[in-house]
Amino acid sequence: MDKTQSLDRRHQFFFAAIILLSCAILLRMLQLAGPGGNEFRREAEDMSLKTGHLAAIRGRIFDQHDRLLAWSERCYDLVFCFDPHTSHDTKRTMHKQLKQHFPELSVPADFWPHSRVIKYNLTADELIAADQLSSHFPDLRVELRWERRWSSPQSPPGEVRQINEMEVGISGWEAQYDHLLRGQSGTFTVMLDRYGRWIDSTFRITRPPVRGNDLYLSEKLESAP
Repeated sequence: MDKTQSLDRRHQFFFAAIILLSCAILLRMLQLAGPGGNEFRREAEDMSLKTGHLAAIRGRIFDQHDRLLAWSERCYDLVFCFDPHTSHDTKRTMHKQLKQHFPELSVPADFWPHSRVIKYNLTADELIAADQLSSHFPDLRVELRWERRWSSPQSPPGEVRQINEMEVGISGWEAQYDHLLRGQSGTFTVMLDRYGRWIDSTFRITRPPVRGNDLYLSEKLESAP
C-alpha cells in the first residue's frame, strides 16, 4: 500500500466518523423533539423560579444618654418542610439523625402532615448540627429570623411583631418611628425542582437588604406621652 492509498484510507475513516457523529446528534434531536423528549420537557417545565424577600435588620433605639434601649438579634430556627414525595425510608433515617443530634425533641416517626418549626433559637452547636442535617435532607431547613430585644423588658419602647418576615412596630416609639427603623427588605431568586424544593446552587440575591436607621430619643421625646 503506497502513501496515497494510506492517505485516502485515513480520509475515509475521518469522513465516516463525521457522518456517524452527525447522525447521532440528529437522532438525539429527533428524540428530544418527539415523544421520547416528553420526560425532559416535563422536568424543565416542573422547575420554576421563586422570588422572595430578605428581611432588613431593624434599627436600634437609644435614649438621651446614648444608652441602648432596643435592638434586633439574629435567631436561627430548624424548620421541617413537608414534602409528600419523601419516602418512608428517608423519613426513618431523618428521624434517627434528628434524635441523635436533638434528643430532647419530640418528633413523631412519620413527622407531620404539614410544615412547621421543629426548634426555635438554635445554639451555636445546634446550628452546626442543623446545617449538616439540612444539607442531607431537603425536608429540613435552617431559617434566619430577627428577634427584638430590650434592655428593660418590663418597659420596652413599644411592641414589635413579625409581619411577612419583617419586624414591624405596632405601638410606642417602635410604631411612631417605624418608617425610620424598619429599613428596606431585599429580594432573592431561586429555582425550585418538581417537588417545590430549593436548588441551593441557583440561589441569587437580586437586591441586598438595607438596614434600618438608628433612633436617638431626646429628652423631649422621652417625656412625651
